[in-house]
Amino acid sequence: MIFILSFAGAAALALALRLYFVLPIFSRRQRSTVDARKRKGKAVRNATQRMLCIVLGSGGHTAEMTRLLSGVDLDRYSRRLYIVGESDLISLDQIGVLESKRDGEKEEYFVGRVPRSRRVGQPWLTTPMSVLRCFRQVAWLMYRHLPDAVLCNGPGNCVVVCVVATIIRVLGVKRIPIIYVESFARVKTLSLSGKIMYLLADRFIVQWPDLLRQYPRAEHVPNLV
Repeated sequence: MIFILSFAGAAALALALRLYFVLPIFSRRQRSTVDARKRKGKAVRNATQRMLCIVLGSGGHTAEMTRLLSGVDLDRYSRRLYIVGESDLISLDQIGVLESKRDGEKEEYFVGRVPRSRRVGQPWLTTPMSVLRCFRQVAWLMYRHLPDAVLCNGPGNCVVVCVVATIIRVLGVKRIPIIYVESFARVKTLSLSGKIMYLLADRFIVQWPDLLRQYPRAEHVPNLV
């Protein structure tokens, strides 16, 4: 029994140390910026092999992400993985519109349809099972494609995607940077997804300066959408 408790304690300590050195919330922004500069040249050279994972929510989240993507240099990512809710037909249509504007011969994109982590109005008692179903499908997609970055703006499914990306990082499989953009509608408080993503995202972007007072690690970039 003593051996089991000692082993469990050592494992817990090792995990805590690993999380401390891996989670962005414990990292210094200056160090992240330096690392980004070192990777910039390599990113450009490997552009034809890089994949961007884009998480589409629904409704207003999809509209904001569509406008956000219009300002993203997709030439750096010739491969794209879109993750959408399995019942979100509007987002599927938007993906078709976005990709129809791309004419690169060597470019390719994939669409992963996953169960919603939580439906609107769903009782919290049944939410854990929904999250597990979503997690299983997302984990398979992320491990299969191992994207080079994740771009998301909510809602719930993006949290599951980023948790999986963090687990992949903790296990040492691959470091997948996470960029989270909080909704334009959030002026003074973060959404529930935003509060969770503040702990996980490498870059946490808000569109209103008042949010910087409570969340100093955030970056203020106005008028993104």
